[in-house]
Amino acid sequence: MDRLSSFLLRRLRHVQRREIRRLAVRNGLLMMTTAIVDGHVVGRYVPAFDPSHLTGEVERDRQWVRDRLAAFLIDAPQDASGRPDLLSAAPVWPAQLRRRLQAGNSGDERALAYAVRVVAEAGEVLGIKTMATVLLLAAAMEESGVELRDLVAFLRQPAGVFSVQVSVEGFERALPHLVEETAFVPFGPYVGMAADFSFVDELWRYVEGKAKRVFLQIPVAQTYRPSRSSMRAQLLWALAQGSPVLAVAETHQGVPDQVDLTSDVRLTGGGISVTLLANLLEAVYGSDSVSRHDRLIAVIDAGALTLDDLAIAIRLGRPIMSSIDALVGLAVHNREERDNEKDKGDAASSRRLITQSPSERAAQSSQDRSGKGDSASSSAGNRRSKSQPTGAEVIQPLPADGETPGKGRPPLLVETLTGYGAATDWALGVKADLADYLAGDMAWSAMSTKLLLSGPPGTGKTTFARAMCNSLRIPLVVTSVSTWLQGEYLNAVLDRMANTFAEARAQAPCILFIDEIDGIGTRVSASRQYADYWNACVNKLLELLDGAVKSEGVIVVGATNRPNEIDEAIRRSGRLETHIDIPRPDIPALAGILAHHLGADLDGVAKSDTRGGGQP
Repeated sequence: MDRLSSFLLRRLRHVQRREIRRLAVRNGLLMMTTAIVDGHVVGRYVPAFDPSHLTGEVERDRQWVRDRLAAFLIDAPQDASGRPDLLSAAPVWPAQLRRRLQAGNSGDERALAYAVRVVAEAGEVLGIKTMATVLLLAAAMEESGVELRDLVAFLRQPAGVFSVQVSVEGFERALPHLVEETAFVPFGPYVGMAADFSFVDELWRYVEGKAKRVFLQIPVAQTYRPSRSSMRAQLLWALAQGSPVLAVAETHQGVPDQVDLTSDVRLTGGGISVTLLANLLEAVYGSDSVSRHDRLIAVIDAGALTLDDLAIAIRLGRPIMSSIDALVGLAVHNREERDNEKDKGDAASSRRLITQSPSERAAQSSQDRSGKGDSASSSAGNRRSKSQPTGAEVIQPLPADGETPGKGRPPLLVETLTGYGAATDWALGVKADLADYLAGDMAWSAMSTKLLLSGPPGTGKTTFARAMCNSLRIPLVVTSVSTWLQGEYLNAVLDRMANTFAEARAQAPCILFIDEIDGIGTRVSASRQYADYWNACVNKLLELLDGAVKSEGVIVVGATNRPNEIDEAIRRSGRLETHIDIPRPDIPALAGILAHHLGADLDGVAKSDTRGGGQP
């Protein structure tokens, strides 16, 4: 193994064990003390348990720690905001272990150091894909002639632009995951924001209770790549604000020209090689084992393997020969499969479909259906797909002199609702503006037509929408995010969303009521699992809410019990910018609600109460 690869793997293990030690201190498994070394005060870790339980056999002691102290090696539960839940119970010490109460007694220094080492190694999880990604990165640096010191210097500077192209399936996700999920890259931690949606106006963000440096991640896959104008705008904003930019490619499509031409660091590497396989096996099994099997490793068709193949074949505790045999078999299988695909042209790749995320499988299935002439899932423009129902319900307003089901009960009207406060004022303002709009005296863009309505369950958010329907004398289109998510694949979900808005525009002027809008989720880093699915849903809703899609004549009301879990971009100007919280009803509001539901029976109830001695 060359010096650069060896150094980067050592750093990966070092940062992992460092985080485990810090976590063990937070959980109470280790303690921090101070010592004077050569006149300097330094901190050191010592076990908070009796190290005499350890035998000195490393493997056996690691397993002993995992079996009895696993709760001290994982993160504490988190609340809805991603911060540690302080109300959760702390890990419980097993009865047979006693704490070292006499912290001043140093005891055997070697035994204490050994115990700390065992704790760090017991909590270490060697991710094969992560290690392989580091080795691929090292190979790309060597091939591109980029020195490590130069790379680190650009990482320290603001607004660095980095392009990495490595022809290995899975690398486009693996490298951002390495940057975000580990402390491997210096001057972090980092959180990536994909350039296919509006960039955040922050250089640092609190994520999972930590302040993380924001970097712009450029999607390279053609499916998610933004337009040239959009990418240029994102680059200009990120570089002006001092945020780093990262573009990672694993296919022949390559890094976008705007990024490639402005890159400070440009890395290009080939695929998985026999040398990389040998280095990875050496990191897992040791150099002696690799030397004994070097001939078998040399004949593996390494170029046919993917990062997923490496993780499947190489596993801790598995004999090295089993891993080598699995690598040989997977390489042969992949090569045959690719040859068959090349011959047949349109043959489906079952292996790739298994390893893809649901959204990627959906995109592939959509392409297959399109190639066969199946346009059922297409929502071209505003045209609705008859084979893809939206699931929305259209409710017409009740006659002004009509009654709701129930004897003597008047129809729901905003004017007669009680306990809605600012929501009532907003609805009455929309009613007045709608009259001016229909008379041609006001432009739709001058009206407040988008509302986020929040409140605890049972406060009447749906009731408010029905009352608006009756008061404004326009149809009500009712849907929910859970209805949209009933689509089988991502393209079906996006079609349901677009078709619902198209259906509302066909009813215009109307009210579109979207219940459970918090279910659309929030945008996350593109390296997270299924991130492309949820980011696509949020992006589609943003597109439908803002001016990119004409929505004149549609009043949009989103309802939620959890307003804090809605992506902040949905609540920005031009979208659901008006936010009104409905409180629980007080005594006067309850009286008004009771009076509405009793209707014509109210006089009879009051009269019978008076006859019984009650107060009129």
